[in-house]
Amino acid sequence: MAEDTEDDELKAKRWAWWLTVSSRLEEASSWEFLWRLRVLWGTQGPTAKQAALLRQFIPEFKGRSITEVGEWLAGTAWKEWRMLFAVDARRLQQEAEARGFRVEAVQDGLDDPAVAHVRSLLQAHSEAHPEAARYWISFLPSFHEGGCILVTLGPGESLVSVASRAHHETVPVPDERGLRFLEELAAIDPLGVPGGNQIGLDGISLSCLVEERQGRREFSTWSPDPKHYPREHGFVWAVYQLAADAAREPATCRFLEEMFGYLNNNDERLPVKHFDEVPRRIRLFGSLSSMKAKALEALFASVSPDEPLLMDLSSFEGMGTSQYPLFARFHTRPGRTAWWVNKSATRHLLGAGIPRSHLHDTLDAARAALLDASRGG
Repeated sequence: MAEDTEDDELKAKRWAWWLTVSSRLEEASSWEFLWRLRVLWGTQGPTAKQAALLRQFIPEFKGRSITEVGEWLAGTAWKEWRMLFAVDARRLQQEAEARGFRVEAVQDGLDDPAVAHVRSLLQAHSEAHPEAARYWISFLPSFHEGGCILVTLGPGESLVSVASRAHHETVPVPDERGLRFLEELAAIDPLGVPGGNQIGLDGISLSCLVEERQGRREFSTWSPDPKHYPREHGFVWAVYQLAADAAREPATCRFLEEMFGYLNNNDERLPVKHFDEVPRRIRLFGSLSSMKAKALEALFASVSPDEPLLMDLSSFEGMGTSQYPLFARFHTRPGRTAWWVNKSATRHLLGAGIPRSHLHDTLDAARAALLDASRGG
């Protein structure tokens, strides 16, 4: 109970700090800032009248009864949205205040210097190269820390920046990969993406910005399903995959792997990352369901039989035993395979019959094993 009280006090202090900072920045209305919004009512949950009013302008409450809304919000004092663009925050604030609710609005993300840094890159690129293209997504997942991705295309070098947990990484985008990214976007016309689908409880809120020579578009979306919201999902996935392909630093990769679970609405898509290193490294993360068997077979088949390979399972969570034969067969190819493993991967690979001598606890140890093998050691 003491810990709960301490957490509440800390949250209250942070909220007061956000309010103080926002008052200093109240003149800054430019789009590079996202917003956190609270609609407040009494401390024991909304009254029946307030629940009826909330149904009128909060998307996830529309179509629900007054009783359902009251039960959902029982014991709460407010409802909060985070990472809203100014236009969305302003609309919600106006609709709430018009119905008699008190609203608190502060600029979001100010507590994460990495996100603030990437926002500054967005602003600087926009001012220096207004004719160039920029694509931005803010991620607010239900169960992990949020972050952002920024893609800036030309003039000169194209870059992708990722920020989360006070860490940021900016890396160049190879020309060929940048062209493929633009082709993916052209297929969905990002300036015409509708956005605004329903908000849920478990999933991820995404605030997106598109700036191109032809125009500018802001939209928000919630866990977009590729079947029902193909353009929203297509845009988010294209930006995400570009960042995932380019990122190299462990903290960045960890954030992107966490986001993969929220964005992967296709169970056949493999949680994999390729590192252009010598020897080549392939990273499998998360879990492998039986539905990923074909994709896993295709991945293993893409590796040359004689190629030395470092398989990175340091962030692996698990798989069914039906996948074991695929790993066992792959390990018997002529080329040497070193496995960088965590505890979960160790258990599964040993179960698949892969010798313990080929499993390594660190990246350096796995690389050293491949180097020794190439020397005939």
